[in-house]
Amino acid sequence: MTVQSIAVFMGAQFGNDPKYTETAEKLGRVIAQKNIKLVYGGGRDGLMGATALSTMANGGEVVGITPDNLAEDAISPDQVTRLIEVSNMSERKDLMMRYADAFIVLPGGFGTLEELAQVLSWAKIGLHDKPLILLNINGFYDHLWAWLKETVTSGFVAEHELRHVQIVNNIDEMVNYIAQFDTASRDTHGH
Repeated sequence: MTVQSIAVFMGAQFGNDPKYTETAEKLGRVIAQKNIKLVYGGGRDGLMGATALSTMANGGEVVGITPDNLAEDAISPDQVTRLIEVSNMSERKDLMMRYADAFIVLPGGFGTLEELAQVLSWAKIGLHDKPLILLNINGFYDHLWAWLKETVTSGFVAEHELRHVQIVNNIDEMVNYIAQFDTASRDTHGH
C-alpha cells in the first residue's frame, strides 16, 4: 500500500507557540510536494486552516470533511479541492478514516484526542492497519506517548497493537517513516 492520502488531526486553534503554525504550514507544503492528498476536518481556523491553505497554495489536493452542526467555522468550499458536508462528528471521523491511508496528529485539544483515540482503538480491534504518527512539536505528545507505553507495561494493550503508532519530532522523520511503511507493507502484502 502506497500512502496516497493522509488524514491530519489537529487543533482548530493556533496554540500559543508559533512553531505549531510553522509546522502545520510546512506539513501542508510537504504533503503537496509528495503528491499526497490531505484529508482533514474542514475547519477554516487554527492549525486546520493553516495546513489546508498551505497544501492548496503549494498545488496540493485537499478534501475537507465538515459536520454541518459544528461550532468551528468551515473553510470556504472554493478554498479547497473538495468540501464534504456530513451531519455529525461520528460521520466525519468515519469518512476521514476511510479516505486516509495514514494519520498524522499535530497538537490540538479534545477533538484531536478523540480522533486519535478512535484510530488507535479501531486498529486494536482490527478495523484498519494504517499508521498513526504523532508529530511531537516541542514535546507536545511526550506525556501521551508515555501513557501509550504504560498501557503495554500495565497489561492493557499488547505490544504488537502499537506497531503502527510512531512518534516523530519533525516532518523529515515523518516522511521517512511513511516511506518505510510503504516499503514494509509492500513486502508484507506482495504489492
